[in-house]
Amino acid sequence: MSIGTYGLTKASDVSLGDIDIFYNYVPTRETENNDVFRLNTNEILSEINLVDPEDELFDGGRENLLEGLYNLRLPATIFNDLGVYTIYIKPKTYMLEVIDCNTLSGLPNVRGLVINMNDLPENLQSNNALQGYTVEYLDDDNLKIRNQTRYVVSSNKAVPVTENVGNTTQQATRYRFDDGGTELFLQITPSSASNVKPNQLPFIGKPGNMIKLSNTYFSPIVIEIEMVENTVESLTNILMGEQVKDVRNGILTYFDKDREIIKQFDLYTIKDDVRDVPLYEVKEIRDNIDNSQNIDDVTDEIN
Repeated sequence: MSIGTYGLTKASDVSLGDIDIFYNYVPTRETENNDVFRLNTNEILSEINLVDPEDELFDGGRENLLEGLYNLRLPATIFNDLGVYTIYIKPKTYMLEVIDCNTLSGLPNVRGLVINMNDLPENLQSNNALQGYTVEYLDDDNLKIRNQTRYVVSSNKAVPVTENVGNTTQQATRYRFDDGGTELFLQITPSSASNVKPNQLPFIGKPGNMIKLSNTYFSPIVIEIEMVENTVESLTNILMGEQVKDVRNGILTYFDKDREIIKQFDLYTIKDDVRDVPLYEVKEIRDNIDNSQNIDDVTDEIN
């Protein structure tokens, strides 16, 4: 008998153009650094598409059978220092100014924000391209207002129109949907008053406000990467790998699995000047590698 269990979560197949990547670097975990740098998404991420070349329904095979898989690259030109790199991958954000906070012509109950369409990339200028985006607000000091988020229900091209207010001769500006407009009318939720307080409208913004507009295609991700001098492999080579100790010159050499020199040390003893008694045995890292200590050359002399 089938239980019939269904899941509700799917992997995101967001495009690279909808992703922002930032990073922070500190040389040690005790160091504080508030400098944040933006990375070029196309240089850091690449989308991995699973292709079935045997699918006869599609010429050349079916693509995108496995969505949500990306390759993260760490260019040596950026990640080249020892320390901790914190990488922040988040939905792309646009900083925009609110032109107006108004209602639709003929529909006074539909409130929304009006923004300049040309402040957005071309792919977001079409009708309802911003549907599902989040709206966050900045105060008069351009500081983000915490925990105040609204969601875009619809976004349509619109033009301002002048109409009479009620049965009076007073006129006010309203907005009407028009595909030839250069402004976008964003219907926001929540924007209507609750039944408990019908006269108190939720805050959705005001003219001149700066807002942060971002997609909801995936959840932000934080990745911590620590660059270290030695890896598990290099430590294993030092502890358990091949080595040569030149007793005459006092040089200790460690090799990797390919017999390439990975570390050299100078070995010497400090003695008491009067009694000629050894006091300390010292092991110091050599800055200048002596390539004559190659293990193949040393063992060839024995053989």
